Amino acid sequence: MTDGSRPFVLGIALTSDPVHAPDDFVRLVRRAEAARVAFVTVEDGPGRLDSTLLLALAARETERIGLVPLGPVLGQPAGYAARFATLDLLSDGRAGVRPRIAADDVEHERILRLIGTAEGDVLVAELFGRAGEFIGRVAQEWDKERIAPQGRPPLLSLAHDTVPYRFAARHADAVLITPFDVAGLRRIRAEVDALAAEEGRSLKVFAELNVALSSTQALATERRVELGEFTSDAALFTGTPEALADHLEEWHRDGGADGFRIRPLSVPDDVYALVDRTVPELVRRGLLPESYGSRTLRGHLGLAQAQ
Repeated sequence: MTDGSRPFVLGIALTSDPVHAPDDFVRLVRRAEAARVAFVTVEDGPGRLDSTLLLALAARETERIGLVPLGPVLGQPAGYAARFATLDLLSDGRAGVRPRIAADDVEHERILRLIGTAEGDVLVAELFGRAGEFIGRVAQEWDKERIAPQGRPPLLSLAHDTVPYRFAARHADAVLITPFDVAGLRRIRAEVDALAAEEGRSLKVFAELNVALSSTQALATERRVELGEFTSDAALFTGTPEALADHLEEWHRDGGADGFRIRPLSVPDDVYALVDRTVPELVRRGLLPESYGSRTLRGHLGLAQAQ
């Protein structure tokens, strides 16, 4: 458990919303880099732009920030490995990947119907087992071809329960978890650490947090109401950018989070509030570094260079 005196890692989750032009997206990534944010992740999917292509564009306009697209675990491992090795090459060693465990439509519907049952648990375990084999072959391709400057671009895996925690413990470099309070964060951290120890590994633990920010608590609450109904797998913070700094410091100090991936509810407003007001406060407290200490994503995350 940390005493809160050392810096933590900060990332921002963006979406590849076609409402925003690619140039607008790149400007947002550059704004995050100016604030020395460690990495951005990008979600894509139906009706959205391709996250890897967007970040390849951002790679040409940035120098330090880590770039982590979504990577559904589908197709051929060699093609998957080449896709992210190429982004790593374009960015001079700043690429990562957030693997998404994917099933075909029939299997997905079947799992949804059986969630919470013994049969559903078996299906989920099988799905993650296949994904683990796939990622293992991807890692072999990276090791064989040696195209990526980092050797292996870091894997950041989103996880909500024991099966995905175990997948992360075996294959990921960092796990993105979704606690709702400090007690939940400490419980999940303990489980993840135990599973990683069984594998003879350790991994970074980053907490996910949705944010709705404004200059006062009252205005933030009003904004939250205006945004309408909101459901998420992760906690929601509503308040001022300075109060968010308090919240992150508590979760880092008392919950043991190695870092955070912030999910802004409103882009670009919440991104600007985060980088312009929360980040400087975290730097002032010694919780974020004043400058980038590395040129690679592995370095930003405190990981050793892959051999």
